[in-house]
Amino acid sequence: MKLKFYTTSILLASMLLLTACTSNRNKNTAPSSVAETTSVEVTTAADKNETDSKADNQLSGTHVVVDHAGNQVEVPNKIERVVIDQIPILSTYMAYFKGSAPHIVGYSGSFKETISETALKNIAPELLESSDTVYAQSDLNIEEIIKLKPDVIFYNANNKEHAQILASSGIPSIGFATVGADSPADPIERYKQWLMLLEEVFGEKGKMESFIEAGDKIVIDVKNRIENIPENKRPSSMILFKLIDGVPQVSGKGVFGDYWLQHLGVKNVAEEAKGFAQVSFEQIYKWNPQILFINGPGLLKLKRQDVIENKVEGIDFSTIQAVKDERVYNTTLGMWNWFTPNPDAPLVLAWLACNTYPEEFSDYPLETVIRDYYKNFYGYEITDEEMEGMLQLR
Repeated sequence: MKLKFYTTSILLASMLLLTACTSNRNKNTAPSSVAETTSVEVTTAADKNETDSKADNQLSGTHVVVDHAGNQVEVPNKIERVVIDQIPILSTYMAYFKGSAPHIVGYSGSFKETISETALKNIAPELLESSDTVYAQSDLNIEEIIKLKPDVIFYNANNKEHAQILASSGIPSIGFATVGADSPADPIERYKQWLMLLEEVFGEKGKMESFIEAGDKIVIDVKNRIENIPENKRPSSMILFKLIDGVPQVSGKGVFGDYWLQHLGVKNVAEEAKGFAQVSFEQIYKWNPQILFINGPGLLKLKRQDVIENKVEGIDFSTIQAVKDERVYNTTLGMWNWFTPNPDAPLVLAWLACNTYPEEFSDYPLETVIRDYYKNFYGYEITDEEMEGMLQLR
């Protein structure tokens, strides 16, 4: 009996000891768990503050951009005020922001006149609210620009005089290439170069890849069609760029218009001239182009029908073969003047090809291509009136 009692006592004591240990372990665990939870919460808050601090530092910091003039320009990471000097980049800027034009506080007044005749005024009406830094595109008023307190200025990289004045202001100024730069003045390439430089300025590298790829597909399709056209069906052509006091200015070798004609696979009869060349009408009569393209209303207020009907005062167009055959095409203002670099460039090539080779492009869905492009990349539904203006000569 004693042995049995002793054994039972030992078992009971062991059970009590185990219960006590378990109870103490549970008491110690609860505070530890609370402490750990508190620690996690503090760490999370600290991480958030650190992340916010880094973001603030990034926005308040700067980065270096190499512009098209080869200059290394330190620009702020946060850009909220932009002034544009001379460079016709407004439409490309709008395309970069997919249908809007934020941050622009000033540009030349003459650009507003151009915008008022384009779809751009309806897509980004805020552009018409910006201040006029000057009127003429070639003028520069640095005092007016400084008053606008811009974070950056965009200017024509080939204008060295403006570059020096802008640099003296201390405001970061980024040069965008037009003609006369080291790279060819090919408008199909130039608008893409502008977009990629905007990516660098705003710190958004790769943002415009899908837009550029979509444009490239249009260009490739058009060029593939042109390649199959025999040489004897390729008309000689000329672009009348301006008409000042009765003196014609044509697109000679190396300027935007010359590259458009190269892409079309036609002969530029004015290629013996260089740049935007002033010539006589006697010279044009000798060249006698089979197609005459006249610049859009942004640079040349000359209508196709007036040329065909020979109603331009003081000028005789009637002996030119293109006029006789009524193959005179007045480029329109879609997003911008279609002969200068602009984000519509792939559409411009398609439009030119449809008018140059009407038979070979009779099945090309130009209207659909234009409507889809504007809707998908500018977020804008083209009106029938606007479309009629773009396709005016089809």
